Amino acid sequence: MPTLEDGKTAIAQGNLQGARLIFEAILQENPRSEEAWLGLAEVLTEADDRRICYENVLKINKNNQQAKEGLRMLAPQADPLVAALAPQPAQPESESAEEDTEATLISTRSELADTEEEEDSEEGASVPLLVTVGLGLSVVVFAIGGGLVYWLVSTLAG
Repeated sequence: MPTLEDGKTAIAQGNLQGARLIFEAILQENPRSEEAWLGLAEVLTEADDRRICYENVLKINKNNQQAKEGLRMLAPQADPLVAALAPQPAQPESESAEEDTEATLISTRSELADTEEEEDSEEGASVPLLVTVGLGLSVVVFAIGGGLVYWLVSTLAG
């Protein structure tokens, strides 16, 4: 069976596909290996796949700084205005609820997509509303401003 050292050696040699196969083989035998998930995240190219790896590490060890940093690097930089207007996240669940779900790992993109769809349905409703209100206000301001300019020009000219 391949070892973590074999995967690290493959990365050092530039053999990313070989390293991927090694880390996947390790995870088949031990799906709770933080180092194997981190190694796999290092060689994957798709951001969604890397996110799954980092989330799995945090489900195993919620204090893993390397996984937290990896997720932070994957997160798009948020617009401060949108972040200020976004709904605040709910309070974290109790530790007993975390212990109940500790053993479950996200292993497919479809599970991740289901989770993201639930979050979007709860938090995403305010963004389209804000965009609609902003566009409506800009149309009103433009119409009033244009009318005032027309009135001013026609009054001065006539």
